[in-house]
Amino acid sequence: MNRRSRSKLPQEPIELVIEDLSHDGRGVAKWNDKVVFVQNALPGETVMAKLNRKTRSFDEALATEIQNPSPDRVDPKCEFYTLCNGCSMMHLKEEKQISFKFNTLKSNFHKMSHVEPNEWMEPLTDSHWNYRRRARLSVKWVAAKEKVLVGFREKNGRFVADMNNCQVLEKPLADLLQPLATLFESMSIKAFIPQVECSMGESNTSIIIRHMKPLSSDDHQKVVDFSHHYNLQVYLQSKGPKTIKALESYDDPLGFELKSFNLKYEFLPNDFIQVNRKMNEKMITQALHAMDIQSDDVILDLFCGLGNFTLPMAQKAAQVVGVEGDAQLVARAKHNAEINQLDQVQFYEADLTHDHSKSVWFNVPYSKVLIDPPRSGAWEILPLIAETAAKTLIYVSCHPASLARDTDRLVNELGFTLEKAGVMDMFPHTSHVESMAIFTRK
Repeated sequence: MNRRSRSKLPQEPIELVIEDLSHDGRGVAKWNDKVVFVQNALPGETVMAKLNRKTRSFDEALATEIQNPSPDRVDPKCEFYTLCNGCSMMHLKEEKQISFKFNTLKSNFHKMSHVEPNEWMEPLTDSHWNYRRRARLSVKWVAAKEKVLVGFREKNGRFVADMNNCQVLEKPLADLLQPLATLFESMSIKAFIPQVECSMGESNTSIIIRHMKPLSSDDHQKVVDFSHHYNLQVYLQSKGPKTIKALESYDDPLGFELKSFNLKYEFLPNDFIQVNRKMNEKMITQALHAMDIQSDDVILDLFCGLGNFTLPMAQKAAQVVGVEGDAQLVARAKHNAEINQLDQVQFYEADLTHDHSKSVWFNVPYSKVLIDPPRSGAWEILPLIAETAAKTLIYVSCHPASLARDTDRLVNELGFTLEKAGVMDMFPHTSHVESMAIFTRK
């Protein structure tokens, strides 16, 4: 925000009546004939709020006083909640968070596809606390405070939250926040460490330290000592992902298990894995139940990653083909199939935004398809899916708008029926909506 914009902000809190919730969980109010998005506010509440941003079309504010609390309001468990942007809905009852996510999905279907499923699935949920096994945390040396901050960004996005604990990180990761800050404070390049990425396996933990200047020999030794003291696998990253290098040689790879399926996975610290381990297993179980895999099924798994869905499906099907655009993840998927002794699965690297009608992996008589695309959805690949013989399509989505857009194409252009859909609470206390949709055709 420039100085001119900042000077126009009211210095005193303003009174607002909250009418609704926005797609990202903020309260929606009106002030001076303009929409105001208000953090820490719920529908039906009258709040005193401090404006922190003005634009031509809307304003943003933080509720500083709740004059008539909603019956759906709860006291946030986290002492840093009003400051930290890691969570946005901790002030709302957990069951109401689920309702918000369901309504978000339903609204997107209505607006973008004019379709509703024949049946709504029960929301998929698990523990709301200490569920994150992975996090990318910001790091900032604050000279005025003479300290390093490690954590999520503040709700205004400009600064790093001053926090020493976290209620949604798995406990071993939360316990690293203060030790990491202390380590970075002791280093000569403390002003040039912008980020640290933490990942937990079943029996070990890794961190990737992003540094914009080389470590001195003294810095290097401090990091080595730190890694030994906290039993961490440490990686250094000087520029892009290709510069990630292990601090030392590690014999015990990061890994996770799907205990319901007796499967083990190995991954690198910068590989994509689902953040919520318990919800991941529940999600896979729900997808396989919906797919009703038979021993003669031939299944196509698009955007397969390191084989998260592929390997459980391969335990039941005659053949499963996984396709993924990230070469590193394809290599990991092949390795994971090998360590689990699954022969009836093949993996291919392919950019799924391109035409693959002549690719070897496409010319297979698939009976079922599962897709788990990124936030942008699967728009480009949908016509190719329609060309297969598949009668069942499972769509796992991390963005309700792209799912609704793709549903419009699948149902209104490509001949599929939306049988079931439902939300999955993969990120409790946030507005993030994960969902699953089951499509069929005759």
